[in-house]
Amino acid sequence: MVKARRERRLRRPAVRLVQALTFLFVLNTFVLPQLGGTREAISLIGDLDGSLLLFGSGAELASLVCVAHLIRTLLPPTVRPSLWTVQRIVMAARAASRVVPGGAAVGGVISYRLLRRVGVPSPEAGFSVGTQSVESAATLIVLLFLALLISVPVSGINVAYLAAAVFGLIVVLAFVGLVVGITRGEERVVGSARRLAMFIRIVNPDFLEGALRAIASQLTQLTGDSRELVRQAAWSAAYWLLGAAALWVFLGAYGHWGRVDGLIIAFALANVIATVPITPGGLGVMEVTLVASLVGFGTPPGIALLGVVSWRLVNFWIPLPLGAAAYLSLTVGQTDRTGIDRIEALTEEARTHVKEAGPWRGPGKPGGMGSRPTITGQERG
Repeated sequence: MVKARRERRLRRPAVRLVQALTFLFVLNTFVLPQLGGTREAISLIGDLDGSLLLFGSGAELASLVCVAHLIRTLLPPTVRPSLWTVQRIVMAARAASRVVPGGAAVGGVISYRLLRRVGVPSPEAGFSVGTQSVESAATLIVLLFLALLISVPVSGINVAYLAAAVFGLIVVLAFVGLVVGITRGEERVVGSARRLAMFIRIVNPDFLEGALRAIASQLTQLTGDSRELVRQAAWSAAYWLLGAAALWVFLGAYGHWGRVDGLIIAFALANVIATVPITPGGLGVMEVTLVASLVGFGTPPGIALLGVVSWRLVNFWIPLPLGAAAYLSLTVGQTDRTGIDRIEALTEEARTHVKEAGPWRGPGKPGGMGSRPTITGQERG
């Protein structure tokens, strides 16, 4: 125990040192070379088209509506909350993910707890939140890969971008393989998982088997409806494309309409890199990566700087107050459905046991132990 505490104390400064060195590397490699465009950026503010900023803000907020639709399509219709309820859950989770490093995991936990609070059962809530995150990440990688395929004939091969896309594609293919393995070879996967759990002795084999069978059942239902799969893919792609479109419009508001393929590559890379838990919500990392990538694709440094900063005001900061208000609307003065669900489950279980016990009978009659005693007239007296 003492040794573990010491290791934790030593690990924290090491992690902070790595984060600080990574930040300094990014600052030296990407930020400082772009500072030359700051004066140019200030002179461009006077030419700003305000109507385009409003249009871009609308596209960014619309992308969050797509996330709410995606989560709803992943829930069974019988337990599916209203779009307004899920939208507030999405906003609350987005705000939470912006305040701590590696906030995507925190946002997932908030989404799960709020879905449970509004009455969604635990397996369905966990499945929808987890699948939504995986589908969104897979869609982003696919968009990056497709944009690179379009960009290579025009701009040539960029080894760094291509390596990132290939790595992402391998991850996507591995996930697809896992889904196919669970849905088409459930017994084989469950058997292997049980043997592994018995060998490592960390996870209860029965618990792991139950979890895998539940996931397999949900995945089978999910992949069995091709129309539903297309709908989920469409909502996931719409989320990312609307976010990229918002950035494109913000750049256009300062007078530059760049190439769409270069924009999507820069946008996708920035979102992938921002998932590294260095700063809350990728603050600083996202801006630096986007500006450097956009300049590499021909965007003037001043416009890239202003466009990215303006877009991040909407992408990063606006969800904070909106998400806080959404969280309060879902929790303050509302009944916690989780506790009610537990009471209802216990009540149903008690009713089942009563039915199984059967009618009470007197002693000496069929029924044996647990039978209801017969009261004689003498005893009544």
